[in-house]
Order: sequence, then structure tokens, then C-alpha cells
Amino acid sequence: MRFKIKQYQGRLKKSFKERYQIWRRKHSKWWNRFLEKGHEKMTVMFIPHNEKRIFNFQISKFFIAFFVLLFLIILASSAYAIIKNAAIKREEERLLLNYRDIRSHLIRFERQTNKIADLFDEIKPYIEDLYALSAGSDDSVERIWDFDESADPDIKELRKLRSILPDEIFTLRQLQREFICTTNAVKAVKNFIDVRSKVINDTPSIVPNSGNITSLFGWRRSPFGFGRDFHTGIDIAAVGGTPIRATAPGVVEATGWAGGYGYMVRIRHKYGFETVYAHCSAIYVSKGQNVSRGQVIAAVGQTGNATGNHCHYEVRLGNTPINPYPYMRKIW
Repeated sequence: MRFKIKQYQGRLKKSFKERYQIWRRKHSKWWNRFLEKGHEKMTVMFIPHNEKRIFNFQISKFFIAFFVLLFLIILASSAYAIIKNAAIKREEERLLLNYRDIRSHLIRFERQTNKIADLFDEIKPYIEDLYALSAGSDDSVERIWDFDESADPDIKELRKLRSILPDEIFTLRQLQREFICTTNAVKAVKNFIDVRSKVINDTPSIVPNSGNITSLFGWRRSPFGFGRDFHTGIDIAAVGGTPIRATAPGVVEATGWAGGYGYMVRIRHKYGFETVYAHCSAIYVSKGQNVSRGQVIAAVGQTGNATGNHCHYEVRLGNTPINPYPYMRKIW
């Protein structure tokens, strides 16, 4: 078996060598003819018109073919360079148009940014005034615009590029920081207003009945003709039966006859406030009842020491009568 395999391999090698020799002889003849033709000389002559001296030189076909190939390569390279240069010029023109367009947008953007910055500078004093009102002092106003730059991780990178970036980028960054500070200030003002609104809603803040004020809080000439007396409330004259409303939410502390007050209602409110409604012709609430602001609790009358139909309205703080007028800013 091994002998047959070796014999078969030998035949293959011999066949391959014979075919290679035939291919080599055939192509070597072609290659030799090619070299022979290529090395053939051609004579180039330059004959002047006076024919005194003739210049001639010999050159091989290979040399001529080399120069022709070199010429074609140079020609193709030149054509490619011309086409490429034309494309580059078109791209430059396109980029120039884009640059002009971008520049016009940047100029417009710069103007708008400056307008926003100017408007914000106008708003700043009002924000500071509101914040001062909510904080209760002017000392904390300067802290409104304090900004922790560690909360802005991009600011360091932007500062490194300051020489190449437009100034509007940094103007916008500054506006962004100021808007954040403004937002915080507005939140503080809102919290203050919410607290104040809650206090106002829970304390006397409306007029108890429609009508005309006929007597203010403080010293006055007595309506009964006995010199001067201290008036502990405000008298609001109105037609008999006009509804009297609670000026704040609270709990009814007392109702009924109270001597010179006539029929009266006394209501306890939050924060130590009490209100009194006197000289009523009718009472619609009872002791211990919860009432809301604006709820009708009685009617205007002339009971007790009264010279006409009116509501004697008192505001007390810690059982001490105070001027009700500052607490009568709103109509129910």
C-alpha cells in the first residue's frame, strides 16, 4: 500500500514538472521577445533650417513608454488636483456663507442677551425689596446673590475656554445663576406671603357690616353729652337688621345682653385676638359655636346705650382693646 502511494506521488511530481517546463518555455519566449522589442533603439533627429549641424540621439522603446506613462500619471494627478481644488473652493464659499449667517445670528443673540441682562438689572431692586420685607431686615439682602460655584461643575471648563468662547456664553451663565438666586428669593417671599396670608385669614381682617363709620377708636366727645370718653371700638351706622359678619374664624365666647353694649357677640380667634359686636337687634349664633370668616352672626340694632342703629365693633388683643381700623382693610 505504501509503495503504491509513493508511486502515485512520484507520478504527480513528474507530471507537475513537465507542465511547469512547458509553461516556462512558452512564456520565456514571449518575455524574451518583449525585452527584445523594448530594447530596440529609435533615433530622434533635430535638423536646423541652416542644416549646419544636426542633433540626434537614440532612445529605447522602454524609455519612451516610461515617459508616456509618467506623462499620463502627471496629467491624471493634475486633473485630480484641479477638480479637488474646485471642490475645496466651493466648500470654502459654503462655509463662508454659513459663517456670515452664524455671525448675524450671534449679533442678534448678543442684542437679545444684553436686553435680558438690562431687564434683569431693572428687576433686581424690586426682588431685593421684596426679600427685605419677607426677611424683616436689610442685612440679608446681599446674600440673595451668593451662589455656590461648586454646584456648577462646568464653570471651570468654561473658564479654560474663555479666550475662544463668545462673551454671551458667560453672560448667559451669569443670568442663569442670578435666575437661580431669584427663584430662591421668590420662594422665600412666597413662604412669607403664605404665612402672612394664613395669619390674615385667621385674624380680624374685614369690615363686619356695610354702612358708614360714625365714630372712631380713641378719645371723643360723648354722644350722651357728658364731656369726653374713650371709645374702645368703631361704630358703623347702618339700617336696622343689616347682617353683621364675623371678621375672622373663631369660637363664640359669649352672647346675649351685656348692659351698655346691649345684645352682643364676643368671638375668640387665634393668636390672642377677640372681637366684639354690640348693640345687635338679633343674634344668630350661640356660645361655643365655631364660626367662619364672613359668616352672619347677628343683625344691626339699637340695643343698650345707643343713639341710633349701628354696630359697635371692637378688636381686643390679650383682653386689651386696640384700634380696629387697621384690621378692616377688606370688604367681606
